[in-house]
Parts: sequence; C-alpha cells; structure tokens
Amino acid sequence: MQNHSDSDLVFPSNSTNQIQQEIGKNTGQVFGQMIGGMAIGQLTVYLSQVRTELEIPQPPANKLGANPYQGLLAFRETDGDRFFGREKQIEQLWQRFRLLHEQESAVRVLPIYGPSGSGKSSLALAGLIPKLGANPLPGRDQARLVVLVPGTHPLESLAAMLARIATNDPTPVSKTREFAQELTQQNNHQEYDGLRRIADVFPDIALSPLIVLVDQFEEVYTLCKDKAERDAFVGNLLCAAAEPSRRVAVILTLRSDFLGETQQHPRLNKLFSEQGFLVPIMQPEDLEAAIVKPAAQARYQLNSAVVQLLVEQTEGREALPLLQFALTRIWEGLQNDVDPAETLENIGGVGGALAGEAQRLYENLNEEEQAIARRIFLALVQLGEGTKNTRRRAALSELIADEKEATTVRAIINRFAAPGVRFLATFSDEQSGEMIEVAHEAMIRNWGQLQEWLTECQENLRKKRKIEQAAEEWLDKGKSQEYVLQGRSLRDAREFMQAQKDYRETALSSLAKEFVMASLRKQRGDRWKSTGVFIAFPLVGTLISLHFLVINIAQEILNSEKCEPNSEIQSMLQYMWLTGYKDKLKKVNLCQEILNGINLQNADLEGANFRGAKLQNSKFQGANLSDANFFEAKLIYTQLQGHTNLEGANMEDAILDGAKLQDAILKHTIFKGASLKNTNFSGAYLEKVNFQGAILTNADLQYSKGLTEEQIANAKLCHTKLPKNIKNININRDCS
Repeated sequence: MQNHSDSDLVFPSNSTNQIQQEIGKNTGQVFGQMIGGMAIGQLTVYLSQVRTELEIPQPPANKLGANPYQGLLAFRETDGDRFFGREKQIEQLWQRFRLLHEQESAVRVLPIYGPSGSGKSSLALAGLIPKLGANPLPGRDQARLVVLVPGTHPLESLAAMLARIATNDPTPVSKTREFAQELTQQNNHQEYDGLRRIADVFPDIALSPLIVLVDQFEEVYTLCKDKAERDAFVGNLLCAAAEPSRRVAVILTLRSDFLGETQQHPRLNKLFSEQGFLVPIMQPEDLEAAIVKPAAQARYQLNSAVVQLLVEQTEGREALPLLQFALTRIWEGLQNDVDPAETLENIGGVGGALAGEAQRLYENLNEEEQAIARRIFLALVQLGEGTKNTRRRAALSELIADEKEATTVRAIINRFAAPGVRFLATFSDEQSGEMIEVAHEAMIRNWGQLQEWLTECQENLRKKRKIEQAAEEWLDKGKSQEYVLQGRSLRDAREFMQAQKDYRETALSSLAKEFVMASLRKQRGDRWKSTGVFIAFPLVGTLISLHFLVINIAQEILNSEKCEPNSEIQSMLQYMWLTGYKDKLKKVNLCQEILNGINLQNADLEGANFRGAKLQNSKFQGANLSDANFFEAKLIYTQLQGHTNLEGANMEDAILDGAKLQDAILKHTIFKGASLKNTNFSGAYLEKVNFQGAILTNADLQYSKGLTEEQIANAKLCHTKLPKNIKNININRDCS
C-alpha cells in the first residue's frame, strides 16, 4: 500500500482553462469551446466520448428546416434548448442537488434511476446540466463537470477525465496512467481517497468545484469484470462526495432493473434508497410538450389530432425513444409534403416505425453484407445474466474480423447510423478510438429480427465474448505470455475458433484469433521444454510420454489457421502416419507447406487445406482427399493413383505435370486452369470433372471413364490422348 502527499501530484502551470469564445449554432446553450471541454453557462463540461455525426445535407430553401427530433439518440449536453416536457423534474433535481451541497454532513451523490426508455440520461444531460450552467451552486460562481460512462475499465475512464482537466490535453496518456494508479490506492483508513486528493489540488477548486456525472452506471456491473476495480471506482466516488470541504459531487444514472446490483456496495445502495430520484413516466401534458414544442421552434404546428394519437400510443409505456423515432419520420414526411397522419399510419404507429425501418435497411443489403450486419448488431448487445439484454459499446476494430472487409463494415455502420435513421451511434474515444453502440435499447427490444438472432446465437455469443474479453486483457497487459489461455480454456477456445470460422455472426475478431494462436504457441513451447523432465524416467515411460507429446503438438499445429510454412510439419505428419494416426488428419491445415516427397498413402485427408503447398514426388496412393483444397499447389510427379479419392477436390491453377492419376476417383474434381502436362489418367473416373482452361499437353486420358466432349471443350490440347468416344475434337488444336 502506498501513501502520497498531495504535493506529489504535479500539474502544469497553465492548467487553468482558457476559454476561446466560439459562439455556435446552439446559442444560449454552449457559450464557448476550450481545449478538452466546453462551457455551458457557468459550467465547464468535459466529455469522455464525443458523438460523431454523419454530414447532414441542408434541405432546399422551400422545405422545412433541420429535423428537431432526436430519433433513438439520447439528448446530450448541448440539446437543452430543445428538450421539453421535463421542466418539473429538472427543477426537482436541481433543488435536490443544491440541498446536498448546503448540508455539510451529506454525501453529495444524486442517483437518478428508471426503466430503460424512461429518459433518465436525457434528463441528466440535457436537463440538469444546462440548469446547473444557468444556476450555479450557492456560493460558487463556476463549476467543472465531467461526463463519463464506465465501460470495461471505469477507473481508467475516470482517470482520463481528471487528467484532461489537469493538462488541458485531450489525450493525456501518461497523466491518465499516473492518475489511474493513484485511484487504486487506499489510505490508512482503508478508503479509496485518490479522487478527493486529485481534485483538491486542481487550480481554483475552492471556487470551481468538481461534479462527476457517471452515465449508464450499470456498466460498472455489466462490463467491468474486475471486482477490485469496481470497488475502487465506487469507493473513490463515495469518499470524495463525503468530504466536508464539498469540492466534489457525484451524479449517477442507472437502469432500475440493476438496483439489486448496488447491494454489492451497501453504502451506495443506501444512498439510492435515501437520495435516489426515480424518473417518472411522462404525463400526457408532458408528452404533448415534447411533441409540439420542437416543431413550434422550427415554425411548424402539428395537427392536434395527430398529437393526441401520438400521446395515446406513447402514454404509460417505456416508449420515449420510439416516440422520438416516429417524430423523425413524421418530420421527414413533412419535408416531402406528406401529411403527418398519413406518415404515422404508413410506419405502423409509434411502436412499428423502428422495427419496420430497421428490417427494410437490412433486407436492402446483399447476402454478404447481411452476414456482416448480423455480426455487428450481435456484438453490440450485452447478454443479460438473469436480467434484460442491454447495449454495449464495441471498438470498430472488434467488429472487423478480416481487414479485407473493413470498408464494407464501415459502410454498413454508416448506413445504420445515417441521420435519417440513427440506429447506431458512433463515438470518438481517446483511449479506445472509434466506438460503436446501438443508439438505444429500444432497438434491442423492438426489432424482432435482432431478437431472433440473439435467440439463435446466444450460447456461441457468450463463448465468443469470453474469449474476446480475455484477448482484451492480454492486449492491455502488453501481450504478456502470463495472460494467455491454458488447459481446458485453451482447448475450448481452439475448438470454438475452428467451429465458427465459417460463421460470420460469431467469428472471432482478428485480435482474438491472434490471442488464441499465441496461447497455442506458448503451450507448444512449454511442452517441448517439459521433455527434459522425462530423462529421469525409465526409457519406455519416456518414449510413451514423448510420443503423446509429439502427437498433441502435431494436432495443434495442423489445426491452426496460419497459412505459412512450418519446418516441423513434414516430420510430424510422417510420424503420425507411421504410428497409426493416418485416420486423424481430416481438415488439417497444410496451406503453403513444403511437403515434397512425403508419404501419406491411405491417409484420411478429407477436406484438408493444401492451398499453395509444394508436394512434388509425394505419395497419396489410396488416400481419401475428397473436398481437399489444392488451389495453386504444386503436385509435379505426385502419385495419386490406385483408387485415390479426389471427389470434389479443388485443383484450380494447380501444377500436376507428370502426376499419376490412374484409376483415381475424380468425380466433380475441379482442374480449372491447372497444368496437367504428361499426366496419366488411365482408368480414372472423370464424371463431371471441370477441365476449363486446363493444359492437357501430352496427357493420357485414353482409357479414362465418364469423360465427355463438353468437359474438355475449353481445355488446351496438344498431343493429348482421348477416349474413343470423343471423336469431334482435334487432339492437337492448341499446339500452335
């Protein structure tokens, strides 16, 4: 345990914020921009995530102005001038917050909770924050406010915001690391006092106190898996908020179905009970204000009958995001001269607009894009453990399984995040880069197609998420070998990676695949090192142990996804063949391997990957090579005769000059573009074989079976021997 004095925390001499006045579109709300923050009235606000917006084309001059409704996006700090219907609750929250500051013994924590869709985040961000900006706390002319979401590492999120205030740097990496370490320390009373001590040395802290607003506080329980970090985060908030100097206050927003989780922290649970504010459902008159006033600001008056219908369809439901989405559709209709009542009917009312539009967008994607879209949405859902499924943020890199599809992934995200729909929200996060999340959990609950995907993939998603989380921890620890998978966890991860590689919805990310392969390499290295232990054992025991060691290592290498030569492969394959494991080689990966002269006679290699492999003078007589992939492989003088099964094998662009294929089973084999010079097909079964573009110079097909003129119509022939039934083709037509 470390204890520091406040003087240890060093701040730059210019850490006082210098406001650069840039009056923008939200005049009356945002009065200035500054490095790392913005001014809302007398409040300096620092955001952990900055929502990025796609460019919105300006409507023609004869049409209505910009859409005044939010769709699925929560109202933010700068939206207070168009946030209506919550005036009473805003005043109640401000009074409670002020009262907490007036009581010296109070713990200045204001919990705001309510069901998903009740508008608690909007109430805090677009309601309470502008109110605090316009009405400073008693005796304080100014205040600093940081807005953060916990994520997987809440201490780091908090440290980053404190570092930004201290340095005026939007990406203060080294200071964040320093503050994060400070937040993990306990004093002599076993209190986490790092936040209090850091805040105490902020310039002008006595005149400009710190307010920490933690939005979506439930992520402390759903995303943060480290109990020690969770306890330290909560402990820092409570310790600072209880300090009599009243320099730090805390505001929390929480989904009410996670209230039970606060029992992990009894003191916090008590504050929710005694000081918590339950966000009530909006009354008809409040809903009417939320519907009518934004339109009135944009100089349009909605028909009272339509307003009443919207109120009736929303009243008593957790449907505020659905209402806002329906209103965005109505406004778009107005811009195209469509009557609001007609639009409302067309979209299926408040409840039908979201699901219908999401399904329409999905169905307009091609098959490949739909598979990627499924993976994106599934990755953005946090599966509930005894609770409802919730949304989760994911880094863009997590959604890209292969760099080849990166452009397509971005295009699909942009389509679902476009201003007209906003089903997805994109954020810029200094620590994690570009982040994506479902704009609102109403999307998860109301889009039936997404519910079906979740039902189908739930178990695989849990397995995938477990591996991805371990990979993230491995990355956080500098890819240290101490954090790789071992034992059963590694075996399960390897099997999952193999099973899911053809399923885009639950395929592992590039990072997770790298993590599993690093774990396998570590395990293989450990096993080789352990062979020294067996020197003390009797010779027989040692040999048996070494045998199984070699077999295990060989199977791990052969099941990897790498496509590069491995000098150990040929000897291990040959050892497996010699010791009776020739039937355990289905679907092995031998991509790009150098296997010249290998003997795999009678082995079961069904579905094996020989892509680009070098197999000159190899022996495969009698082997099962059905559905194997020999794309661009080199099989010069390779022996494939003697009823070798190559049914359905892919020999496209392979080189088989001088190969022996007598009596081989070649039904449906693909020789497209292959070089088959001097190859012997005598007695081979060639039904439905694809010879398109194949070079058959000096090849012997004279006594083959099942060959037709159509099959070799586009092959290249020169001194080629053909069966007697093929009479209309010149065997020397391509000699020139």
